[in-house]
Amino acid sequence: MTRDRIFIFALAVTAIMASSCGPRRQEPLPYGQIPYYPPAAQKAQPYRVSAGDRLNVKFVYHDELNATPQVRPDGRVTMPGLGVFQATGLTPSDLEEAIYRRASLTLRDPELSVIVTDKSERRVYVGGEVRRPGYVPLTPGMTALRAIFERGGYLNTAKVDNVLVVNIGDDGQYEANVLNLRKVLETGDIRGDTFLTAHDVVFVPKTAVANADLWVNQYIRELIPIREPTTRFETIGQ
Repeated sequence: MTRDRIFIFALAVTAIMASSCGPRRQEPLPYGQIPYYPPAAQKAQPYRVSAGDRLNVKFVYHDELNATPQVRPDGRVTMPGLGVFQATGLTPSDLEEAIYRRASLTLRDPELSVIVTDKSERRVYVGGEVRRPGYVPLTPGMTALRAIFERGGYLNTAKVDNVLVVNIGDDGQYEANVLNLRKVLETGDIRGDTFLTAHDVVFVPKTAVANADLWVNQYIRELIPIREPTTRFETIGQ
């Protein structure tokens, strides 16, 4: 093989390899088929104290300040000799820092630790037009639609395109969102669903939700205590 032929052969091999390694044209999906979008990976979040948690607060050199308080429904704990602290929504390290700052007013460089010894049960409530209204244990990746099916699924009278999800903050305020889960079921596009957090309420109505605040006042208040709420009303998946 001559030198010119070897050179041409090498160029041909290089071109073939480049075409095979490059991006391929994506074929269009068949008509009516919706691409599947998996939920974004949830990053590991630090644990935050919740109502009902049992804490162990231990001082190294001041045993008289040691305590094992349980977080009250209002989200606070009482420390002997130090007073009341807001606990819910904080990480154990955040609460430790808050106790340290107050103890430092009378003690010099106090050393302490805050440990959550018993965690309260994490669950959400599913009500309305479902087969078995009630609580669902909150597991990683739990969504509104999955919680509904955990309670037997929705009834034929359910307004699945107007499912109300109420998220209650640590300060007692709540955010009400309306999900179009019918669209999720019909298309398989799960972007219209939402991940749940502890103490959320999923309510499947019989008629369309025209005013989220009115629905919360009429139905949700009978299920869970909400303290002086404010509402942010959004519609998802319409």
